[in-house]
Amino acid sequence: MMSRLITLVGVLFGLLVLGGCVTRPTATVEEGVATAATDEAVVLTFTVVGQNLGETELPLRMVDYTLVVDGERVFRGRRSAEATLSRKDEQRIELPVPVRWEHLRDGESTYWLSGEFAYTLPGIFWQAMFDAGLYRPGAEFELRGTLDPAVLRGGG
Repeated sequence: MMSRLITLVGVLFGLLVLGGCVTRPTATVEEGVATAATDEAVVLTFTVVGQNLGETELPLRMVDYTLVVDGERVFRGRRSAEATLSRKDEQRIELPVPVRWEHLRDGESTYWLSGEFAYTLPGIFWQAMFDAGLYRPGAEFELRGTLDPAVLRGGG
């Protein structure tokens, strides 16, 4: 029984190593743009650019992201990526982030957007490993900058 367990662990480890042979994608994020505003909040839309330099198409699954303004987390989001990173190509994913005006001070506020998009390797085995939480590869991204409420409101 113990030898079967060791064999199974060895096989799983070998498959994970083979999965690691795929060129890992990278992610960058572009400056947020105010896309909507009300009296209570502004919606900033950030664009994450995932780049796949490898030969293997990578289905994207989820994007988790957080916005911190002046040291306080003001938003945490999760959304389906609904995209695939084609081989030797890039994919753009828009992330809406609502920010209440009360979280922005007069003048400039500093922000930090950080997150990760998760992807699976092609094939039912890797999708099952992802769904079971046993293998969840991802690419992290972050962007730091400043927000000026006067500019976001269109007055600056």
